[in-house]
Order: sequence, then structure tokens, then C-alpha cells
Amino acid sequence: MKKIVLIFLLLAFIKTLTAQNTVFEEKRTIYKKEEAFGPLVHTRGWGLTYRYGKYTSGFTRKIYDVELVGMKHPKEIKSFSSAFDNSNGYNFGQLNSIMILRSGIGRHNTFISKQSVRGISISSILSGGLSLAYAKPVYIEVIKVDSLDDGLSSEVEKYDPDVHFQGSIIGKASYFRGFFEGKLYPGVFAKYALSFESSRQANRINALEVGAILDLYLQKIPMMANGFNKRYFFNLYVSLTFGAKKTVKDIGKSK
Repeated sequence: MKKIVLIFLLLAFIKTLTAQNTVFEEKRTIYKKEEAFGPLVHTRGWGLTYRYGKYTSGFTRKIYDVELVGMKHPKEIKSFSSAFDNSNGYNFGQLNSIMILRSGIGRHNTFISKQSVRGISISSILSGGLSLAYAKPVYIEVIKVDSLDDGLSSEVEKYDPDVHFQGSIIGKASYFRGFFEGKLYPGVFAKYALSFESSRQANRINALEVGAILDLYLQKIPMMANGFNKRYFFNLYVSLTFGAKKTVKDIGKSK
């Protein structure tokens, strides 16, 4: 992760030096729009991203992006029941599983063309918008003792830190249990990234993106049953995106 941070800072410095000296050595095709999607990995989980762009010039485009990511708490530690060998792992103290849906608008600026660096173009991406966190309650399988014959059984219950202690938990129940019982937390996000695009076909997109994202909410997101919950998440991320660029003729053919 330290290497990613160093690379990110170095490339940001290169951008500052070269932003005013973009060189295009070959005649460019004028594109009108593009679409790209792909997986991403960040410091607290993973997700999927989709981006739609409209070219405002040969070097810049206005972008609209949507991302769906999972978010883990840094204090999460997976545990297993010592009494049951085949038990599912669970994160003791985890109240909710968090998913985040981001929808934003921004600017994509190419400052080094493919012709300048042996087929690799480098761009900066700055965007921001709405961030909606969904907190789905965690359900666990717990041990129950029959008061009549002292027999043991198991039941699935919503995790309650005041009721369930570590010795009574067998494991985590299905992720989809209680899927529609969650709560939404509205917020905003801001993102900055560098994109490295390389493709043998000029109208195709194969890009590696490295950046940072800040999500900020109106209240603390209840991930854990302790005092470590916060109103914000700051993460570094890496994504791979694949897609296509379209000219006016391409758009006309698709209609």
C-alpha cells in the first residue's frame, strides 16, 4: 500500500510538470462519447464501476460515473467457534454489513497522449457527487439451551451486543438474511485519480486507474458495536476498466 501511495504522489507531480505540454504527434480521431466498466479494489473492500463520458475537446471529457462497493471496518477480525469445527466465520462485534452506491459527475483530462509515451495515455480524473450507504443488519447462528432437558439447539438471530457473547455464537448466517431490513445513510463523495490507458485499437479502452476517494455522511455509520464508527471513509483504490469510444458515425449507426 505504501508503494501505491508513493506512485500516486509521483504521478501527481508529473502531471503538474506536464499539464501544459501535451504533445500529439499523429492525426487524432474525434470521438464524441465513451463507456467503460470494470472491477475495483480499495483499502477496505472491492466493487464495480461504470463510467459514461462526453468529449468536450480532444483532450477533455465530462464524465458520469456509478460505483457499487462493499466497505469493511478496520477493526473487523474474523473469528470461528471453538466448539463447532464446521461453523461459519463471523466478525465479532459487527452490527451491519455496509454497501455504498456512488453517483457522480466530473472531468477527465488527458495530459499525456498515447503517441507521447509509447502507446500509453495518462489522464487525471476529478469527480464528486452523492454517496448512499446501506447498513444491512448482521444475523448470526447462536446456541440455545433447552431449559427442560438441557438439550442444545441453534437459532438464527439478529446480532445484539447486549445479548450475544462470543461463546454463544456458532457462526454468521447467510448474507442475504435481513437484506431488506437495513437503513440508508445519505452523504457525498469526492474522488481524484490517475488513469493509464493502453490499447492496440484506438477506439477501445483498457485502463488502469489509481486514486483516492473520500465519502462523508451526515451521521456515523453503525458498522461495529463500539466507539470506532465514523462519519467518513477515506480509501485508496485501483481499478481496471474496459470499454469503447464512439465517433459521430458510430452513434448514428447504433440508432
